[in-house]
Amino acid sequence: MQHSNISNSWNGYCPESALNGQDVRMRLNNDDFYESEKTGLQIAVLKGVQAIIMNFRGKGDFREKHSYADEFEDGEILSPQNTEYPPFNHPTEIFHDGDEIQSYINHIK
Repeated sequence: MQHSNISNSWNGYCPESALNGQDVRMRLNNDDFYESEKTGLQIAVLKGVQAIIMNFRGKGDFREKHSYADEFEDGEILSPQNTEYPPFNHPTEIFHDGDEIQSYINHIK
């Protein structure tokens, strides 16, 4: 089994694309999530704390004014969505390594 070597510290780029060796920007959508322009993966950000990977994909409904996560990222820790309500991660859980991130992303429809 190939191990993923992506960090659990978010850099503002799409973690799913990073697993495939690509740098894909994430843009703010009309639901206030950052969404990958390539995969639709969405992240809810608790500034400076967590970047929660949502368990559903976006639909490309981006804000008219372009706002990209890599321009504002602050070393947030990638976390899974474990509740349907903001802040979407309660109790607090984090991903410990790239393999956990990859396993979680593989289950998102």
